[in-house]
Order: sequence, then C-alpha cells, then structure tokens
Amino acid sequence: MQQNKTRIILIVVGVIAIVMSIMWLSGSFESKVDLDNVPKLASQQAKGERAVAKWFTKPAIELVSGTLVSARHTTIASRILARVEEVRVRAGSDVNKGDVLIVLDARDLQARVDQVKQQLNASITKRNLARSERDRNQRLLRQGAVSQERHDQSVAAYKVAIAEESRLQLSLKEAQAALSYAEILAPVSGKVVDRMIEPGDTALSGRPLLRIYDPNVLRVEVPVRESLAIHLKVGNALKAEVPAANKKADGIIDEIVPFAESGARTLLIKVRLPSDPQFIAGMFAKVSIPVGEKKILVIPIHAVEHIGQLEYVDVITNTGQIERRLVTTGYATENEYIEVLSGLTEHEEVQITTLN
Repeated sequence: MQQNKTRIILIVVGVIAIVMSIMWLSGSFESKVDLDNVPKLASQQAKGERAVAKWFTKPAIELVSGTLVSARHTTIASRILARVEEVRVRAGSDVNKGDVLIVLDARDLQARVDQVKQQLNASITKRNLARSERDRNQRLLRQGAVSQERHDQSVAAYKVAIAEESRLQLSLKEAQAALSYAEILAPVSGKVVDRMIEPGDTALSGRPLLRIYDPNVLRVEVPVRESLAIHLKVGNALKAEVPAANKKADGIIDEIVPFAESGARTLLIKVRLPSDPQFIAGMFAKVSIPVGEKKILVIPIHAVEHIGQLEYVDVITNTGQIERRLVTTGYATENEYIEVLSGLTEHEEVQITTLN
C-alpha cells in the first residue's frame, strides 16, 4: 500500500513539473505588455523627414471583366457532299489566305467536267455545220435556187446551235466551279483553332469543318452596365489588362452593340487591342471604365511601415512627439503616394520611416 501511494505521488509531481515547464516556455510567468500602449511611443521625439496627409483628386474607374476574342473569326464548311481525302492543317496551324486546307474526293466532279467538255465540242461542230448551211442557203436564195422557207429554217438551226453552245459553256463553268470546291482554301490568314473533320469522313454541305481566327485583330468584349455604357462612344480610349499575360494595353472602342440585355441590364462593348503574340483568344481580360473623379487622402508611400500584415505610420503630435498608429491603405498612386482608407485625417503630419 505504501508503495502505491509513493508511485501516485511521483506521478502527480511529474505531471505538475511538465505543466509548469510548458507554462514557463509559453511566457506565462513573464510580465504582460499592455497592447493598447504598444503603438504609442510618447517619449520618442520626431526626427527625419515629415509629410502631411492631404487630399488628392484622381480619376475614378470601374473594372469590368470580359474575354479576348478575334474581330475576324471564320468557320470553314464544305459546299458539296464528298468524302474527305486529306486534311492539311491541325489546331494551332498558321495559314495564309489561299492555302489549301482540305482536299475532297473529286472523281465524280472531274468526270462531270470531262462529259460537259465533250458535249461542248460536239455542239461547236454542229454550230459550224449550221453556219455553213445558213451561208449556202443565203447564196442559193439570191440565185433563186432555194425557197425562202428553206433559208429561214437554216437560219433558225444556226441560232439553235449557238444557243446550245452557250448553254454548254455555262454548264462547263458550273462543273468547273463544283470541281474547285473539292479543294477548300483558306479565305483569310490566321490560326486554326478547331479541327472537326478527319480523312475518310464525309463532308456535308454547310457542316463546319475548321475554325480560323486572326490573332492580329483581337479585342475584349465586356458587358457594361447600361447607365455607364450610354456615355461611351466608338473611338474612346480605354485601358485593358490581360492578367494571364501580365500585360496592360491601351484599347479603342471598336463597336458598341446597340442592345441591352434585359436580365443583366448591360450593353456589350468591344475594345480593340494592339497586336501582341502573348494575347490568345479566350483569355480573361479586364477593362477600366472611367466614371468621373474622386478625392482620396494620401501620404508618401515610404511613410508606411509593414509589420506582418499590419500597416503603421508614425504620426507627429502637436507636442512634437511620435505616436505609432495603425492605418489601412489602398492603391498606390503614380507619384509614390498611397491612399489612406482609415487611421489618419487631413493635415496630420507623418514621419518618413522607410528608405526609398
């Protein structure tokens, strides 16, 4: 029994020792600091450069999100029903206007051309014979060796032969045009973004086979609320940003779709961007829409000291002492000033605390 009591006492003492060690390591036995007094350094005198919090007027903007699209995007389709023999491009291929993209089976079309050519040759022969007969009857008519009726019949036969020849010439042009459809050419220069046909497939008339867009004429299409869009005009300059490419660009309003979406109450604005190889159709983009001006309170950016995620400034009091104060900042301006959202008022003096 005595041994059990001793063992229990040792266990209790060990637990107490462990708890005391944890409390000591966590600083429980040290004197506490009043957090309310931490930012204030009332005994420290102001030194170094000073600056005054002041109002600054800057343009107010509204960011709207949109998508990069090409101003020229083309869907390639077949004009005839035929089997695909060859597809010479893939998604991502660069093409020039007039390049052969797809070759279709043209055997039936070529046979039709050959057939019409033979018919045309036969009609030319008939037309020559009819002309000879007409000329002969004209001479005989002057000599009184043939009747007027016979002469008129030869003239009519010659006109019929000419008409038949003209018809077959048009049929030949039609057959040759159909034959040309067997080679599908690029109507514009650009980049192939989608291939929807493979060799051996049957191309149907009007069915999309390829999609091409011109990467040199990209623009941002953004929905803008109607109350703001009505003040914009074609030709206005707007700033755009493409985060994926980490680039900003000056754009020009290319088109304003004159139709407001009934649900969203927005108009579609199309902003043309300068050519850039890093811009790809489909990328996310943001456009800055000016909405007037606004006044913001600013101080030099080097007066703000960052401690973790907190921001402090040293405010110079009326007595010349420094008071450490917590502030909230916004966007930096272009002249090394930063917007102060809270923590300061106009005309308060701050001290420059960080290096340029």
